[in-house]
Amino acid sequence: MGGDPLDHGRRRTDSLAARNAPGDDSAYQDLFARLRDELVPAEGWRTDIRDMWCVVTPPGTGLRPQGWKIHLSATPRSAERALAAASRVLLRERTAFKFAKDPGRLRQLLSARVDRGTGGKFLTVYPGDDAQFVRLLDALHEATYGLEGPAVLSDRRHRPHSLVHYRYGGFGGLPSRLDDEGFYTPVLVAPDGSWAPDERNAWFSPPPWAALPHLPGEAPAAPDTARASADSRAPSSVLLNGRFLVREAIRQTNKGGVYRALDRHEGDRRVVVKEARPHIEAQPDGTDVRDYLRNEHRTLTLLEPLGIAVRAVDLFEYQGHVFLAEEEVPGMTLSAWAREQVQEEPRRSLTPCRVLPTARRLVELVAAVHDKGLIIRDFAPGNVMVTPQETPLLIDTEFVAAADEQVIPVGTPGFRAPEVRAEPGRVPSPSAALDLYGLGATLFYLCTGSTPHLPDDQPGTDRAVPPDTHDTRIRNLVRAVSADSPALAALAPVITGLMREQPERRTPLTEVAERLEALSAEPPAAEAQAAEAQAAETRIAEASEPAPAEAERLLTDGWKELAAALTPDSGHAPWPCPPVSEQRLDPFAVQAGVGGTLEVVRRGALTGQEGAQTLLDTLRAALGWLDRRADREPRQLPGLYFGRAGTYWAMYEAADTLGEEDIRQRSVERAKRLPVLWHEADITHGLAGNGLALLHLWRRTEDEEFRERAERCVTSVLNAPTGQGSRWVEPEKVLATTNPSNTGFAHGLAGIATFLLSAARDLGREDLLDAAVRIGTSLLASAEDDGEGIYWPVADPDGDAATRARISTWWCNGAPGIGTFLIRLWRATGDDRLRAAAHRAAVSTRRQKWLLGHSHCHGLAGNGEFLLDMAALTGEDRYRDWAAEHVTALRRFCALREDRLIVVTESDADLNYSYNLGMAGPIGFLHRFRHGGERWWMTDDFSLPAPGRARDVRTTREPTTER
Repeated sequence: MGGDPLDHGRRRTDSLAARNAPGDDSAYQDLFARLRDELVPAEGWRTDIRDMWCVVTPPGTGLRPQGWKIHLSATPRSAERALAAASRVLLRERTAFKFAKDPGRLRQLLSARVDRGTGGKFLTVYPGDDAQFVRLLDALHEATYGLEGPAVLSDRRHRPHSLVHYRYGGFGGLPSRLDDEGFYTPVLVAPDGSWAPDERNAWFSPPPWAALPHLPGEAPAAPDTARASADSRAPSSVLLNGRFLVREAIRQTNKGGVYRALDRHEGDRRVVVKEARPHIEAQPDGTDVRDYLRNEHRTLTLLEPLGIAVRAVDLFEYQGHVFLAEEEVPGMTLSAWAREQVQEEPRRSLTPCRVLPTARRLVELVAAVHDKGLIIRDFAPGNVMVTPQETPLLIDTEFVAAADEQVIPVGTPGFRAPEVRAEPGRVPSPSAALDLYGLGATLFYLCTGSTPHLPDDQPGTDRAVPPDTHDTRIRNLVRAVSADSPALAALAPVITGLMREQPERRTPLTEVAERLEALSAEPPAAEAQAAEAQAAETRIAEASEPAPAEAERLLTDGWKELAAALTPDSGHAPWPCPPVSEQRLDPFAVQAGVGGTLEVVRRGALTGQEGAQTLLDTLRAALGWLDRRADREPRQLPGLYFGRAGTYWAMYEAADTLGEEDIRQRSVERAKRLPVLWHEADITHGLAGNGLALLHLWRRTEDEEFRERAERCVTSVLNAPTGQGSRWVEPEKVLATTNPSNTGFAHGLAGIATFLLSAARDLGREDLLDAAVRIGTSLLASAEDDGEGIYWPVADPDGDAATRARISTWWCNGAPGIGTFLIRLWRATGDDRLRAAAHRAAVSTRRQKWLLGHSHCHGLAGNGEFLLDMAALTGEDRYRDWAAEHVTALRRFCALREDRLIVVTESDADLNYSYNLGMAGPIGFLHRFRHGGERWWMTDDFSLPAPGRARDVRTTREPTTER
């Protein structure tokens, strides 16, 4: 519930100190408990821990649905005093409130990565009425005046320099509303009874009808220039320090903005201005991001004579904010540059000659910093700029430190050395070997465009086989990727030497420089060496059965994890449903909720393997949870993934498997109530997805009402507008729009046409096959050449480098999803152009594997499923082998959790059990890879045979319109 205080359901640099640390998980709770017992003993106050909050409720009172609420900010230095002072006021006033339960939560609220509309809200007060709101503003201000805390950007500050802020918003009486995109949106009720969004903008933005009560003696000041500069709506004509004319915002984060500006003192020279807000990333010693920005200025000034970093222009302060102006260097970050180099190569691989000059310059850069007695501490591709002359320059040097300094642990995931651990406060600076690890990981990225993820193992105490060592995991990763990267094969000894777990064993920079010099001295020999290494890896792969043991363990352990993680009686979803970009998705849906995981558990239970009964018990418990709660949501969206079509599909099948006839029938009735007239036509959110579910249920039940409703979905899809003056069944007009994502499977033509193709077969409608053929022909015409492969842009090909680098190959948008449709259309028509295009889409899909995450939606699982489709429909084993390569690539996103080897999120922050975003999708892919079967969430009339079995694509229902 977005406005409910009881339910609060990457950035480049991950400040490890912002995480919880052992030993401080009850500090604020204990302090408040002592105050409560002292001030209101035995009066019935309730204190509950809800997620990361301590919620305090006075006896005999309830919360209003909405109104003016109060927020107090704080820092680690001021939090205990602010909590004590505010608690005395609030206990006396008998007011409900909540506060961050421990210092770890406060550090998260002060993180540079937190949403700007959320940051800094240490304590939230829910006044009983407007009169109490007015009283509390002054009382809390006086009680906490002089203590430090950041500005809360979504609120108005009560008085200058006050910790007290306020905004109009929900208190908890109103449920969040499920919007058309499948996200829960916090809402308010307008005076006319209509819904209004409860917006958490990074600026004070109460609803126009929410009148602010009269505040005696106060005339709130208008936002100052520094505050306005943090607002993405700020005009581009802001003049900072009487010198820098801001032209545009590059990005906005909780710590402040980064802007392009003109230096009026230097003939309108182009500069970049960075902003640091007070108290963000605040530490117990009082330091914060302002100190980091000052440190960046000192570092850049020190390095300026060396020409290895951008040049500092000016450092200045305004109203507590610190600003650093730096020269604007043409080029792009190494992260964008290296990925673009890889993406521009048809085989997604670089030669040693292409990377060696940059690799040598990176080594020289690190060595030059070390010669100054400094340690970079966060050496990663995002902190290096590459000029048009391909010269690397250091940027973002705020964490550079001398060897004898006390520092805050920081690092970029994937590039952070193992010795950097989460600890609150300051620790002695690591040795210069820290940068060697970052250099090795950066060279890996330079060669591949891929981050060397190694999620931390967390093994249990009772294990028969010890986990692989860090060094073994690095070698295995480099060896696997080297099979597709001649550059990485050549640099493999250098990279594995730099990325050793023990700092003292990492290869010294002088030796690294010598090895790179030797490779550069004889490029042809280096190329030949890399080619031979790649050929050797290929021979090894071809000599062994493709990834069977790896897939079997990941599959078995994945099912065990799903069973062990089930908590159907916790009051929350039986498997956690983490928010996406701080927005909560429908916990029932396939996309990020229980629906998809339920079907994965069901298929696992039907394999007959050891542990099948545990999976059946898990299936029964999860199905019961869904059935008890499915009708509580008044808005039932039709989509297959974001809506309820996939959920009721999964519930029907689970109930049928378990013999739960009542639930099976309720699932049928629920599916019949989903909309068949809707403004979205696509698979994930709209009518095509609902139509596929209706076709599936018609085949399973022979209930003619499902056929009738599927026909109505067809009619709606045929007439559905794109929002750009055309209909989806007019592909030429759709493809003429400026949105290239319209081609994709999840949200565009390929998915809609897949539904029409299935409906043509099942409903006996020749016109629908003709429509699918028109779409297929248009998709062939819009494909772009990629050497032996093809692709369809999902981003503006005329945009900047970062935008072009997002032209990727995903199930949701791109070659795997479009190929999913094309190979089925080939089967229906026999048009060999379609098979040839699907093959080329498979080639492009195969080459993308090291540039992807783990997920089904836009990662390895979804792409691997398309390759299994190709194997099923063509009978060619090479596609199954290519899918096996995706199993190998998936391994790098796996780690031990209680002796189970499971897929974790790419940030290694949370476990996600959902189908499209989490581990259930990869488990589903592994299941089909090992056991065969039908494609997930499709109404196909063919099935992939299990390995070793004869191919069989006989239909389960005779097609009536095949050509």
